[in-house]
Amino acid sequence: MQSELMSSVSEFQTSSTYRALANALPLNLLIKAADGRRVFANDSYLKWRGVTWQELAGKHDEDLFPPELARQYREDDHKVMQTGESLHSVESAKLADDSIGWIERVKTAVHDHDGNLLGVQVLFWDVTAKVEKEKATQFEQSLLTTLLANIPDSIYFKDIDSRFIRVSHAMAMKFGRASVDEVHGRTDADIFTPEHAEGARLDELRVIETGEALVDRVERETWPDREDTWCMTTKMPLRNDAGEIIGTFGISRDITDLKRSEAALHEAVRMADAANRSKSEFLANMSHEIRTPMNALIGMTDLLSQTDLDPDQQDYVQIIQESSDGLLRLINDILDFSKIEARRLELESVPFSLSKTVESTLRSFSLSASQKGLELQCELSPKIPDQLIGDPGRVRQVLTNLVGNAIKFTDHGGVRVQIEVLRQAPAAGGDPKTSANGTESPGRQDTVELRWSVCDTGIGIPPAQQDAVLNPFTQADASTTRRFGGTGLGLSISRQLVELMGGQLQLQSEVGVGTTFSFDLRMPVCPASMRSEVDDEEEDLGGPARQQLAPLHVLVAEDGVTNQHVIAGLLRSLGHKCSIASDGRETLSKWRSEQYDIVLMDMHMPVMDGLEATRAIRQEEWGTDRHTPIIALTAAAMSEDAAACREAGMDSYLTKPIHSRKLRDALAAFQKELPPATDLSQEETLVQSFSPKLLLASEQDSTTINAAHAAFPSAGSTSNAITLSPENIGCLDLDSARSRIPGGTAGVLRLAFVFRTECAQLVDKLSQEIPAGLNDETRRNAHTLKGACGLLGAKQLQAAAERIEEAGRENRVQETPELLANLQRESERVLSAIDELLRQSDKANPPK
Repeated sequence: MQSELMSSVSEFQTSSTYRALANALPLNLLIKAADGRRVFANDSYLKWRGVTWQELAGKHDEDLFPPELARQYREDDHKVMQTGESLHSVESAKLADDSIGWIERVKTAVHDHDGNLLGVQVLFWDVTAKVEKEKATQFEQSLLTTLLANIPDSIYFKDIDSRFIRVSHAMAMKFGRASVDEVHGRTDADIFTPEHAEGARLDELRVIETGEALVDRVERETWPDREDTWCMTTKMPLRNDAGEIIGTFGISRDITDLKRSEAALHEAVRMADAANRSKSEFLANMSHEIRTPMNALIGMTDLLSQTDLDPDQQDYVQIIQESSDGLLRLINDILDFSKIEARRLELESVPFSLSKTVESTLRSFSLSASQKGLELQCELSPKIPDQLIGDPGRVRQVLTNLVGNAIKFTDHGGVRVQIEVLRQAPAAGGDPKTSANGTESPGRQDTVELRWSVCDTGIGIPPAQQDAVLNPFTQADASTTRRFGGTGLGLSISRQLVELMGGQLQLQSEVGVGTTFSFDLRMPVCPASMRSEVDDEEEDLGGPARQQLAPLHVLVAEDGVTNQHVIAGLLRSLGHKCSIASDGRETLSKWRSEQYDIVLMDMHMPVMDGLEATRAIRQEEWGTDRHTPIIALTAAAMSEDAAACREAGMDSYLTKPIHSRKLRDALAAFQKELPPATDLSQEETLVQSFSPKLLLASEQDSTTINAAHAAFPSAGSTSNAITLSPENIGCLDLDSARSRIPGGTAGVLRLAFVFRTECAQLVDKLSQEIPAGLNDETRRNAHTLKGACGLLGAKQLQAAAERIEEAGRENRVQETPELLANLQRESERVLSAIDELLRQSDKANPPK
C-alpha cells in the first residue's frame, strides 16, 4: 500500500502535463500525503512561501508553522480525509510580502483512479482586497443605517416606478407608520392625496428623464386625514455602478412651523402697514381740514393789515401773520410727510427751466439772508441744459427746505447753492418720436446727471447726531433750551423727495465749521421742440387773470356727459363758443350744417368713432378750400394713437384730462385774426363759463346738467371745505380735481353730480355687455368711463376701466369676469365717495 501511494505521488511530481497545468493556475496549490508530508507544490505556492521545492519536499506542518497552527492544519486535513467533504474558509494569514492579510482556502481529499485516498489538496489565494472592500461596505452600510435611524429629516430611496426602497425612521414616523418596513414597497399614492402624489410622480419622472436634480423645492404636502404641511425638498437621480438611472432619492425637511411663522409675520407687517397708512391718511385728512381755515385766517389778516391801524394794532397783525405763516408751514410739512408715508405722493414729469426754478427759490430767501448779514450765493454750471423734465415744484421744495435750514442755523458767513454736471448721456434708440401735434415725444431724450449741493458756514452737526438728523421729527438740538424751532420734518421730507426722484441725500458736517447737504439726480433733457411749462402758473381758472384769446366757434365731439360738461366750461372760460356732438355721425352732421373754426374730436365714440368721422370730413373737404382744424381728444396717449390720428387727418393731439392751459395753447395754434373778446372779471368768466344756458346751446339732453347747476349755482355759495372720510379718501383726488375744474369747489361738486349719473349708467351697460361678449361696445364704454374718471382723479376706477378696455380691444371680455367684478367694486366705492361729498354740500348749504 505504501508503495502504491509513493507511486501515485511520484506521478504528481513527474507528470509534465499535470505540472504544466498546476503551474498555470493563478492559485497556490499544495498536495500533502495522508501522513502530512508535502509531495507537490506549484510555482505560485513556492513563490508565495519564498522557498524551493527541495527545501519544501517531505516537510510536515510541524516543520513549518507554530505548534498551535500546525495542529489546527492537521485537524483540518484529517477531517477532510475522514468525511470526504471539502473545507472552505477565509482566514487571516501572512502574505507573500510578509504582511498580514486574508486568504480564501479550499481543502479537498485526493484519490487515485481507483478511489484510494492519497492525501489532501490545498488551494488558496489572496482575498485581502475583497475582504477590505466588504468591510468598507459594511461600515458604510452601518453609517447609512445609523443616519436613517437618527436624522430628523426625511430621506428616501425609490425605484424606477417610484416605490420606496428605503426610508429614514423620521420619514416613517411622518407617514404615521410604526416602522420603516411598513413604508418599503409603497408609493406616494398610498400616503398622500391624489393631487400631491401625482405632482410628486411628475417631478420624479422629470428627474429620471433629464438626470437633473430638483434642489430646495418648497412644497405643500396634502394629506387625506390631516392638515397640510410644508417641506423643503431636494430630489435627485439614483444611479447604479454603471451610471444608469434606476430610480430617485431625496431629502426633505419639514418647514411647516417656519411657514406659519412667515404667515404670521406677513400678517403682522400687513397690519402694521395698514395702521401706518391709516395714521398717515388721518394726518393728511386733518392737515387738509386745518389748511382751509388757515388760508382764510391768513387772507383776512392780510386784508386787515391793509386797513388803517394804529402802531399797536399793526404789531398785533404782524404777530398774527408771522404765527399764521409758521403754522401753515408746519401743516404743509405734516401733509407732505403723511402723503409720502401713505404712498400717495406722486411726482410730475413736465418741462421746466432749472435756472428760473433755482433763481426764484433763492430770491424768496434774499430778505431773510440779508437781515442776518449772510451772503447767499448760487453757482450753476454753464454746461447745465436750461430745459429739463421733472417736477419743478418738488425740486423747489427740496431747495427751500435745505436753504431755509442753512440760513436758520447760520449766523456768520453765508450759504452757497451749487449745481454741477457729473455726466451727460445721449438718448438711446435713435431719433425721438413725433406726436400727433408735431412735437417730440418724451419717450427718448438725452439725460444729464447733476450734483446739487447746499453749503453753509453755520453751527454744524455733531457726528453722533448726523445719522439721526434726517429722520422725521428729529432735531440736532432737542434740549429744552434750544434756540431754533421747527418740526424736524423738513430734512426728512427732503430726503424722501430726493429718493422719490432717484437720488440719495448725503450729509457732511463739522461743528463750528458748517454743513453741506448734497445729492445726485439724473434728469431727462427737454427736447427743443417741447415747450416749457410756465413757472408758478396755476392750472385752474382761479389764478391770475389771463389775456383773452380771439373767440372761436368750437365743435366738441365727445360722448361722455362728464367730459362734455368740463370741456364746454373750459372753452367758455377762455371766451369761446361751443357746440357739442355725442358721436361721430352727429359730429359730421353738425359740421356739414354749420361753419366751425375748430373741432375737438374724441377718438372713441359710439355709432362712428372720431377717426372715421375725421376721415369723412377730410374726404368731403377734398378739392375745396375748406380745412377745419381737428384736435384729437383721448385718454390713451400711446404712440399708436398718435399715428392713427395723423393717418386719419387730424392736426393735433390732446390727452385727457384736459387742462385749461393745454387747451388754450392747443387752440392758440389755430387762432384766427379776430378782435379779442371783451374782458370779463374773473368771477364773471367763471359764472358764464358754466352757465347752463350757454352750455346747453348744443341742444343736448340737459336734465343732469341743469340739476347740477340748480344744486350748485355758483362758486360763492358752496363751502370750500370738501373732504372725504378715511374710508373714502383714496377714491377721489379732490386736490387735483379742484386744480383743473373751473369754478373751484362748486365746479368740482357740479362735475361730481354729473359724473355720478354717467358712471352709474356706464357701469350698468358694461355689466350687460361683458357677459354677452360684446367686445366693441365694452371697449367703447370702458374708454368713455376711463376718460371721465380722470377728471375727478378716480384712479382705481380709471385703472379698472382701462383693463376692461384692453380686454375689449383684444376680444376677450368673456374670458375675464374678474375684471367686471373689480369694476363694480371700485364704482361702488367711487359713487359712495361722491354721495358723501354731495351730502356734505347739502349740510354746508341748507335751503333758504
